[in-house]
Amino acid sequence: MDRPKPSVAIVVPWPGNDALTESQRISLKHLQHYLGGHDIYMIAPWWSRCRIGGIKTKRFRARYFGSAAAHGLLLMTKSFYKKFRNYEHVMFYHLDSLVFSDELAEWCDKAHDYIGAPWFKCGDSPWVDLARVGNGGFALLRVSKAIEALDARHRFIRGSQWLDLHVKWTPKFVVHGMECLAKWFPSSKILRRLVDEWRQFMDPATNNRNNDIFWSDMANYYLPGFRVAPFHEGLRFAFEVSPRECLRMNHGQMPFGCHAWERYDRGFWEPHLLT
Repeated sequence: MDRPKPSVAIVVPWPGNDALTESQRISLKHLQHYLGGHDIYMIAPWWSRCRIGGIKTKRFRARYFGSAAAHGLLLMTKSFYKKFRNYEHVMFYHLDSLVFSDELAEWCDKAHDYIGAPWFKCGDSPWVDLARVGNGGFALLRVSKAIEALDARHRFIRGSQWLDLHVKWTPKFVVHGMECLAKWFPSSKILRRLVDEWRQFMDPATNNRNNDIFWSDMANYYLPGFRVAPFHEGLRFAFEVSPRECLRMNHGQMPFGCHAWERYDRGFWEPHLLT
């Protein structure tokens, strides 16, 4: 009889240096204090000497590190998720996150395939057009569905794996030509999706678009039935932008965790920091 899979592997991206900043140490302290009983992995380049006590390391090619764009490319490969196929979920915990309790099993038991800190239109995120879930820096993703969605995407846009690897060398006039074709043939779903994909990979660092926006907005296009958590559930899961407004919308209840705590309103989070 097959043994059941463990519920979740927590994934901590390499912080970019082999020494942690004080803020990163605070984030790590929260992780180890509240979620230290779960399997935690740091993902790092082969040459990194960074070691964190109690955390295992999974190593990947250096091309996937050094920028948000590079990190996003890694998280759009099936091979990444296959490293964690013995788990039901991966939880992404960037070292600008905080967690405040061990509710992880509760969130894994929900039917969502993806949940992250939600976005909504405010001074911190004026680019948002529709309030929704959410950012990938503090997020939970079902491994099997991630692999299925990426499989479906590669089948739908043939050559997208080549696109992932080589788009940075693609001349911009080619993308412009594709945009013109999409306008001339607006009923072509393939052209429209190809242009969308190409735009994201031409500027993948913008809002981590080739990672969290894929799971939030695009995965269920390729894989109908891919379940993204609703906005109100996202607020219970995590805050990111405008945390004071998030608290109001969440009826005064603190979330399970947060992302970018120092970037948007450190003063809001100060009373909740472990000392």
